[in-house]
Amino acid sequence: MITPDDTHTPPYATWSRVWGPTIALILIVMFVRLAYIGWFSPYALIEDEAHYWEWARHLALSYYSKGPGIAWTIAATTSLFGDTEFGVRASAPVWSAIAAGLVALLAWDTSRDRRAAFTAAVLMHVVPIFQVLGILMTIDGPYVACWAAACWLAWRGMEKRSAAAWPVLGLVLGLGFLFKYTILLLPPALLLYAWRRRGSMHLPSLMPVRLALCAIGFAISIVPVLVWNAQNGWPTVRHLLGHLGLPGGDVPAAQSHAAGYHYELSWTLEYLGVQLLVVGPALLLCVYSIGVAVRRRMVEPERWAGRLFLMTCGWPVLAFYLFVTAFTGVEGNWPAAGWITLIALSGWGVVDAMTKFNRRVAAWEALPTPRPKRGILRRRPETHRQIVWHAAVAVGIVSGVGMLRLDLLATVPGVGSVVPIGRLTSAREFADSAAEQLARLREQGSDDPIVITQHYGRASQLAFYLPGQPTVFCASARMVGRRTQYDYWADTSLDRPDLAGRDALLLGATREQWAYAFDDIEEIFPLAGDHKERLAFFGLGYEGFSRQ
Repeated sequence: MITPDDTHTPPYATWSRVWGPTIALILIVMFVRLAYIGWFSPYALIEDEAHYWEWARHLALSYYSKGPGIAWTIAATTSLFGDTEFGVRASAPVWSAIAAGLVALLAWDTSRDRRAAFTAAVLMHVVPIFQVLGILMTIDGPYVACWAAACWLAWRGMEKRSAAAWPVLGLVLGLGFLFKYTILLLPPALLLYAWRRRGSMHLPSLMPVRLALCAIGFAISIVPVLVWNAQNGWPTVRHLLGHLGLPGGDVPAAQSHAAGYHYELSWTLEYLGVQLLVVGPALLLCVYSIGVAVRRRMVEPERWAGRLFLMTCGWPVLAFYLFVTAFTGVEGNWPAAGWITLIALSGWGVVDAMTKFNRRVAAWEALPTPRPKRGILRRRPETHRQIVWHAAVAVGIVSGVGMLRLDLLATVPGVGSVVPIGRLTSAREFADSAAEQLARLREQGSDDPIVITQHYGRASQLAFYLPGQPTVFCASARMVGRRTQYDYWADTSLDRPDLAGRDALLLGATREQWAYAFDDIEEIFPLAGDHKERLAFFGLGYEGFSRQ
């Protein structure tokens, strides 16, 4: 059996057998992204980014739907760079670089081949979903980095018998929990791996102590979330149940499935299709790498542990969200962490595939001319995995460059309709239009008008982009909608006494829904920049949603 390390095999990427190229790749991409978001990005803050910025200026132990990690991170960067787009996004390239470095480290530690580390780092930079996380500041970037760190620490603790890895693992799991609660899917995967390796993994006698230290580290890390939820009646639990449309959730019964189970096949099909889109050809490379690893289990037993570990840590997230599609739709970014260890596995898979490819090309070039056609797409020999690897890099370069200026791509006839440019660029124009309408209210005699929206995302964008970054209010929960974080802050409460009698610019919902809280409602045209063309109104004389 010829392996990638066989001295008779034509070498592949021997220059990457040192850490220099991998580190250089990660750092260069990070600094290029920082420069891009600082000086060249045409994109306004998307709704989630703006809402997390609102959290950052209302620092707390936790928040309605998620832990405090994202708010604390944005608060740190805005304290350095101001309440600007760069200030909000400054850590996104850094978290992406950390994740890529940890995936490279994991690929090397499980394969003992630094070439696998380099190719895994390349994959982290060519997969579309991870490219997005490198320039937009959402919870997924830090969460993915924590997932990668936890996997590497677990590997060190379980297979390398590192005592120091266990308490740090607990802290990292807790840190990941502060960003996204689904990091709790990792421990069951680690238990499954330990069970699969129960006859081969020699654990130290002090293992119970190490596990206890891990648990203590995790428990300490999640205290802020537990304290805040206990103080506020555990709203996060209701929010998560509401996502699934289950009884006890925060979605009103009229909008939920609590009255009866409902399933749409499109939820599952969309989940599968979107994953193919956001992962690209690298998804097929992951599948190939899994197949080759399983097939070689018996002939390369010394490498099976690492490959099994990477496969085992990847499936829980992907399977969990597949299960979720039995209840509701799933956003494309939610399962991102599930691909982390599979990309590390594919780092080894690429080296193996390209070694095989080089061997075939060398044998073919030794033939007398004219040489026969041996390739699938070209005359020279090719392999399926080599084609997919090259396709992943090519697609990644095109998508990576293209997503930097989707506003230009949207001007291409026949393409603009499928590019989600409204979500990325409309907030500034929307806020400018809202500012003009507020000026109209003042001209009509309104004293200090306020802004109330139906949706928390638009409220947050207006709070960021309106002159002076004022307080903006959200009425979702007052209109038989979901509660939002705005319902937990005193300064954004719609029950504030000083709001009585004030006029307002109202965005979204219907005249009937607003009429309950105002003396009079005047409908105006949808504001420029509102890509969903929500209705807009002037509300005259605020009386409150709680009036009898």
